[in-house]
Amino acid sequence: MFATRRAWGAGRALAVRSRPAPSQSTTFLSSIPSRRCYADEKASVAPESSQQPKRGEISASGPLPDESASPIDALGDEKLYEILYGGRIAPKDGEPGLTEAQEESLYNTGRIPVPEEAEAIAASAELEAQALPEAQQQLTHKFALPARPYAPDHHHKKRYHPVIDLLVRMIMKDGKLSVAQRHLATAMNVLRTSPAPIYSPKFPLLPGTPPASHLPLNPVLYLTVAVDSVAPLLVIKQIAGAAGGGRALEVPQPTSIRLRRRLAFQWILSAVEKRPSKGSGRKQFGHRLAEEIVAVVEGRSGVWDKRKAVHKQGTVARVNVGAKGNRRK
Repeated sequence: MFATRRAWGAGRALAVRSRPAPSQSTTFLSSIPSRRCYADEKASVAPESSQQPKRGEISASGPLPDESASPIDALGDEKLYEILYGGRIAPKDGEPGLTEAQEESLYNTGRIPVPEEAEAIAASAELEAQALPEAQQQLTHKFALPARPYAPDHHHKKRYHPVIDLLVRMIMKDGKLSVAQRHLATAMNVLRTSPAPIYSPKFPLLPGTPPASHLPLNPVLYLTVAVDSVAPLLVIKQIAGAAGGGRALEVPQPTSIRLRRRLAFQWILSAVEKRPSKGSGRKQFGHRLAEEIVAVVEGRSGVWDKRKAVHKQGTVARVNVGAKGNRRK
């Protein structure tokens, strides 16, 4: 206690000189970090010896290695797509869209050929259509058959697009066709007015798909690309008792274009039923359907997992192709 008092007494005898306090404006300006613009960097360039690139900046010899970053993060989308899928990323906005022959081939076959091949297919189909009535006239027809291809309003039941007609029939419940048409019309209107989707390199669409900015301009093409991209290329057929011991033999079989679209749209409809409604009025089925179509194109839908599971099962079961097995008589 005595030592402490003596220490304080000795401290009072010391001369303490304080520095002049800076003004408030000087303190405020010194606390703000200095910002450099592009013009400042261009005007005043420091010598190379004094410039030390910081972490993450690009120097003359290249970027500094980042220990925490993964090597795959340094790859671009195009390079990653080429490694994983052996192709390239979806076309950019500067590339042209589909021709009429390519769209017709997509609607009929479910794939997008190159323009030259599409034109050749369209020319051969036109020649066959012109030769068909003449051959049929020589058989039993008393009057000439109408020229093909038929006009859009040739028959009142065939005036809609084949893809739209198939999807409407799948949406329809209890025979209410007009209700299904209204739902699909609402979905197409939402697709037409929504912004362009963002393609994902991990979930590639059909080869030859036009740029994303072209899809809202053609809602029918929008629907077709989404459905055909997730459509399974095969189905697994169960042959009862063919594996022996009462077990079924799984045999993969290719599917037609109509069956592929039916399976894919069934998956989409099951996902739409699980989506919550964001508004009022007849459960907003058309809006939910449009949201699911956009999610499919952008790779955010769970339908891609179902397609992957079917293809994986078909890859495992391909050993059973051509196997006779112990089939029951």
